[in-house]
Amino acid sequence: MRISRSWRLTASISAAAAALLIAQSVFADQRDFTLQNNSSVDLASVYVSPSGVDSWGSDAMGTDVLPAGQSVDMNFSGPDDAACVYDIKVVGTQGEEGYLYKVDLCSISTVTFSDSGN
Repeated sequence: MRISRSWRLTASISAAAAALLIAQSVFADQRDFTLQNNSSVDLASVYVSPSGVDSWGSDAMGTDVLPAGQSVDMNFSGPDDAACVYDIKVVGTQGEEGYLYKVDLCSISTVTFSDSGN
């Protein structure tokens, strides 16, 4: 099956109070989250940038690839700048792109990307 470059990922965010309590005890930074790839596309790049900033910065995945159906823990490092609201961009191995805007990473523990219509 060939996927066009204009293919879009839709995204959903899931969080539960119990999961937040567990996540806060496991993760060192309240903005840490699990990125769940529920799409049919392997993700080559993930960018997490404070909302309102005009650049995406560096790829949080580095050389790693997040296969379809898998998840990865995304951990913040460095100083706590107290920003909670972030934009998230993912790029598939064939150039597909998906976006989430104004995600409050201080109040959720899982960010999920899925195929359009799922």
